Amino acid sequence: VIDSGSVTGDALNTGFDGRISLADGAIDLNLKTDAVSAALPAAARGVLAERTELSAALKRDADGNVTANAIRLVSGALTADGQASLADNKLTVDIKGALADISLLSGDANGAITFALNAQGASTAPELSLTVNSDRLSVAEREITGLSLTATGKADAANPAANVQLTGNVAGQPLQGSAVLATSDGRRAIDGLLLSLGKNRISGDLALDEAFVPEGSVALDLPDIGPLAALALEKAEGDVRGTIVFSKTGKAPEVTVKASTASITRGDVSAKTVTIDASIANYLAAPVISGKIRADSVTSGGTVIRGIDVDLTRDGDWTGFSGGATVKDIPAKAAGRVRVANGTTTVELASGQATMRGIKAVIAQTSTITIANGTTSLDRLALNLGGGTATVSGKVG
Repeated sequence: VIDSGSVTGDALNTGFDGRISLADGAIDLNLKTDAVSAALPAAARGVLAERTELSAALKRDADGNVTANAIRLVSGALTADGQASLADNKLTVDIKGALADISLLSGDANGAITFALNAQGASTAPELSLTVNSDRLSVAEREITGLSLTATGKADAANPAANVQLTGNVAGQPLQGSAVLATSDGRRAIDGLLLSLGKNRISGDLALDEAFVPEGSVALDLPDIGPLAALALEKAEGDVRGTIVFSKTGKAPEVTVKASTASITRGDVSAKTVTIDASIANYLAAPVISGKIRADSVTSGGTVIRGIDVDLTRDGDWTGFSGGATVKDIPAKAAGRVRVANGTTTVELASGQATMRGIKAVIAQTSTITIANGTTSLDRLALNLGGGTATVSGKVG
């Protein structure tokens, strides 16, 4: 029998008292842990303080039934309390908590949220319920009041089901969202997908295969994306209209995007009179793009790109491109192809030219640029510069 123990270090301090039976595996412990948040999974660290404290009363009987009572998690603005159990193949979870400062999620946001998670039923297919509420949030100078997100469903791998409802008010405009996932005769579908905020509306219907890959369409009618961006804790202005169609060619999924905007701005990046008509084949494994992209201008910081006119074509598992633009008053054209595979982006430049201060630079031969693990590599980029030539090779990053 073990009745106490501890682990002490810079990253983790853990202690327990109670009883651990080595004979039958029974446990009755009070556990306390204080850990450096940087040692926790990256996905959990965004809202945590420098350290995270967790305590619970754990019990396990000789039959393997487990309960965790008085669960308490504290890390800066995040707190959570509850209990959980797994007994006789039945799962019970009841957790409630709060994030007192959502600026940890976005610097443009202020306010607090509360949340609750409940699970009941067979461990292989429990009934789930999640609620997120906030009386008042402020995002990008827009006030969000009465925000309520409710999601209920059943985590059954064979027959999943979910019902999501969203209500509130954003900058004086009513918010309503809904989506229902249902399974019938082995067919999964999201029918009546809707998100409306003032005059903005996203709607559609999607069928899902066994891997939850969608087929169907989503319509976008967003004359003012600002309030929607605030709902996502972002700051942006402008309009977007178009459709997104999900389909399959054989077993390979494909998405077709037809969209346009008169003007859109996020941070120091803005674009005017943009149209996109493109298809992305096999977008989950090895995406290949075809279509057209046009824009009067795109501005990023002090860099202005005008007259963007690019055609994209499929070339096996490559995307071919050709087109031109004027970058900081420098006319430029290029053609080639690009491929993304195994974490590496490979660009083959077949031709290209730019004219700066009367000097014309032309790509003399096919050259390759690769981008992998944050490093950009140039392999013998040969340029004709007026009456001379230059060859560039090397790595950046």
